Amino acid sequence: MARPLLVVLSLTLAALGCKQDAPPAPAPAPADAGPAKKVELTFLLTGAENGYLLATPDQGALHGGAAEVLGRWAADEGHCPGALGPNGESACPDGHTVVLSTGDNANGQAISSFYKGEPTAEVMRLMGYAGSAFGNRELDWAREQFLANTRRGGFPYLAANVIVKSEEGRALGLQPYRLLTRRGVTVAVVGLAARKATWTPMPGRMTGLEVVPDDVALGVAIPAAKKDGADVVVVVTDGCLHEVPEVLTAHPDWKPAFVAGRDCDVPYPEAVGDTRLVYPGRHFNSYAKVVVAVEGAQVTKVAASSVDVVAKEGAAAPEAKAKALLSGWKQKLDAALGEVIGFSKQGLDQQSPQMSAWLTTALKEQFKADVALLNRRGVRQALPAGPVTKATVWDLIPFENEVVVAQVKGDALLAALSNVEARAAGVKAKGDGWVDAKGAPLDPARTYSVATLDYLYLGGDGFKLLEADPKATQTKTSWQQALIEWTAAKKSDEKKPLEALLPR
Repeated sequence: MARPLLVVLSLTLAALGCKQDAPPAPAPAPADAGPAKKVELTFLLTGAENGYLLATPDQGALHGGAAEVLGRWAADEGHCPGALGPNGESACPDGHTVVLSTGDNANGQAISSFYKGEPTAEVMRLMGYAGSAFGNRELDWAREQFLANTRRGGFPYLAANVIVKSEEGRALGLQPYRLLTRRGVTVAVVGLAARKATWTPMPGRMTGLEVVPDDVALGVAIPAAKKDGADVVVVVTDGCLHEVPEVLTAHPDWKPAFVAGRDCDVPYPEAVGDTRLVYPGRHFNSYAKVVVAVEGAQVTKVAASSVDVVAKEGAAAPEAKAKALLSGWKQKLDAALGEVIGFSKQGLDQQSPQMSAWLTTALKEQFKADVALLNRRGVRQALPAGPVTKATVWDLIPFENEVVVAQVKGDALLAALSNVEARAAGVKAKGDGWVDAKGAPLDPARTYSVATLDYLYLGGDGFKLLEADPKATQTKTSWQQALIEWTAAKKSDEKKPLEALLPR
């Protein structure tokens, strides 16, 4: 049944003037008329996990944790921990749960990021994930690492709206949807990537792939999934939920049971017709539970709820195998990154001037550059008060970036500083212009040495430094290592905290 999907998608894209190949369609499930009696399936959903595998303290309580979530699923939701079968079969006979993610699985907390997502893939396999939308951060590491983590996790990444344009793109193995069977019910899980998936990874990592509009992709994938025998269609997306109602309202015949995606701080309804819109939370701090009742191949009820994962009396214990797995990774992390390199008395807010001063000053001084240039979104959380360890640095900046030193003319530097994402040291805004460290206006004709990241140098976030200096120096030093070395050398402590050493 894969051929109709390829044909329809090719015709649809041809109408749009596109010349792309469709991603490979999954193998069809055996024909099934659906259950004669009422069957209830439970979907367990998480999103933007970002490698937050360990429970984290907040306001006096521990929140989240992958082992803690799995413990709740086993005790409260009747879920069977363990890897799925080769065709997505539940880890236990007659299983009724389906575990899914809306994407952005692995890059964030140091326990995952330092090991390039391998711990996250392993624990998600144990948790029984059946699929994930292709998040905009899945290619934060090289393609080879993504493929290795996909094999390690044992579940596919789904993106019906990502169209393959070359063999290089096809190698990622993205699928438009996956078919699963639970208690005689065939479920199609359709995935969507966010539009920003084309520009948030390192430039070049999305080569051979193109994101088409969601309505075009769903208009092919949902009918194809139903033709392949799906009794129930569900959608997981790395996109924003407030964008979904317009698409579903224009296509009332699609009728997915639910769409799970991001809450992008724009209001959205709980449902569009019979389709529920579901936000699963982030960082394993919560999960969404959606119960779908099916009778005679018809969905008769969809009930959604959100469950916070907070340590409290009476809560289920962390699942033992997941706890042991993560304990082993945590021991490795402590051995590699447990060293204390400084101290912060008050901590630094994620977007504060002090945070900018720390990051950019370290880069400027480490590489003796005139200017250090970074992007605001490169920092993923605040610096907590207390001891600063190497792991703390990896929690803040989990990305696989190396430092580049470019020789940039003043006019190109001024253009880079006008980017809303820019954080910089060695220059200051003054009036309508910029001045250097000595207070002199930047000279458009002068060449300045600029320490930055390879992501920005290659064009990430709209910076154009490669055009300014095609032969920049590759330092072979990671951003994390540069910041660790600078911070350790300052020897901050309780009497002389880090924030007291930063320029104002």
